[in-house]
Amino acid sequence: MASLTFLGTGGGRFVILNQRRYSGGLWLDLEATISLDPGPGALIRALQYGKNPQKLDAVFVSHNHLDHYNDAELMIEAMTRGMRQKRGTLVINKAGLDYISEYHRGFTEVLTPEPGDLFEINGMQVQALPTKDHADGVGYKFFSSEGVVAYSADTGYSENLVPYYKGAKILILNTIFPASKEIDVHLNTRTAGLLVKAAGPDLALINHFGMTILNAGPEKEAKNIEDATGVRTLAAIDGMSIDLKDLKASKEKAGQSSLSGF
Repeated sequence: MASLTFLGTGGGRFVILNQRRYSGGLWLDLEATISLDPGPGALIRALQYGKNPQKLDAVFVSHNHLDHYNDAELMIEAMTRGMRQKRGTLVINKAGLDYISEYHRGFTEVLTPEPGDLFEINGMQVQALPTKDHADGVGYKFFSSEGVVAYSADTGYSENLVPYYKGAKILILNTIFPASKEIDVHLNTRTAGLLVKAAGPDLALINHFGMTILNAGPEKEAKNIEDATGVRTLAAIDGMSIDLKDLKASKEKAGQSSLSGF
């Protein structure tokens, strides 16, 4: 089953520090198994939700902020079977590469795509997407046979992003703030709604919440986007899994994954 699972839906330093929402990023089970933006706790949450990091094919990092790369080396260690095999791929923006040790880089293939670049992971095409005003970061677009998944990463609003998001079955937008708070380098639910309306995915997911949107209520904010755009919009929750085929949402049950082979 092609799916994506939220190992954490928190963003920004204060949510990371108090773990009001987890900060493990996303887990993608597509043609390749991918840890995407593995922030603090990614390894723990993967195990909690029954994922096996030993089976990873790639670790993707969008930029060099702690809530996006903190557990990347841990995930590389799992992917390489305890640093015993050179395997898998690290995909990371160029500015973030220095935050990964040479030791860990030496056990996996490393790709540093520029916005617009196309490449393949396990035969699945992926495109690096531009971001606006955010730490030279990149988003990613995954061309799965079950449908296209676009992930904005952290970004400010620009209508120039829309062509990169079009064609996505699922559009995941890192939406730090509610509509009542505006900041140039991050999306709020008003600007996220503009992107959703223009891109027209089958399903939009807002994610990576800061304290102000958690206090405002992400579900209410997502409903406002849905009402304004006509696009089904969900506020992600920790452990939420989306079946890419039918777009059904479910909650992963907590349970320890076996890591046999270490």
